[in-house]
Amino acid sequence: MPDRLSKRRHADHPALPPRHDRFHDRPVRDAQPSAPHVEPSPHVEPLRAVSGEGRDAGRAAGVPRAEGVRGALAGGLRGWTSQAPARAPLPNVVKATGAALAALLVLAGVTSVSGLALFALPFVASAAIVALVPAAPFAQPRSIVLGHVAATVVALAVTAVAGPSIWAAAVAAALTTAPMLLLRAPHPPAAATAALIGLTAPAPWYLLTPVVAASAIVIASGVLLGRMLPGHRYPAYWL
Repeated sequence: MPDRLSKRRHADHPALPPRHDRFHDRPVRDAQPSAPHVEPSPHVEPLRAVSGEGRDAGRAAGVPRAEGVRGALAGGLRGWTSQAPARAPLPNVVKATGAALAALLVLAGVTSVSGLALFALPFVASAAIVALVPAAPFAQPRSIVLGHVAATVVALAVTAVAGPSIWAAAVAAALTTAPMLLLRAPHPPAAATAALIGLTAPAPWYLLTPVVAASAIVIASGVLLGRMLPGHRYPAYWL
């Protein structure tokens, strides 16, 4: 039946193509010719995203990318220099180490013989300062004595009011800064003395032993070492 209708329709309108010709055999007008597939060459390097300046410099010098990055880092660090002081000569290192050892052994020996609490951290720090930087202002006898005495007085006053605690130790150590600066006797280990008293609240004679006694031993050890070691002059001044 469909074939008869198709033949009759084609006979009535001969200009029309058959149904299968119109719908199945017409060309595709919108199709584009496919581009030929090209295999990548093994000698062609992939593109890299670089800045214009780096690209121009690399092309001009023919430097690989890794070496260019290392060169840029080296160039950035070349202008950076350390602000630390120069390394001490080996003889000075040996001399300072021997002075610190001798001063601390003297302090330990007196503590062992007398039974007094002289070998405390603040006075160990004072002895180390005298051995390492004998010409520094905070290593001089004036600074050692006045610094530790002022710290002791301030800390005893704080503990008398507030009692021993970590808060009293912090307040006492901070308040010690003012008398040291006003007396022109800065001595950083004195802040540790104030903190130690703020934590323990010793009796008032703590000012004499160990504070004054330990300060005297540290100064005497520094003077003795200054006479024995060549180039180790101590003190630079007394008052």
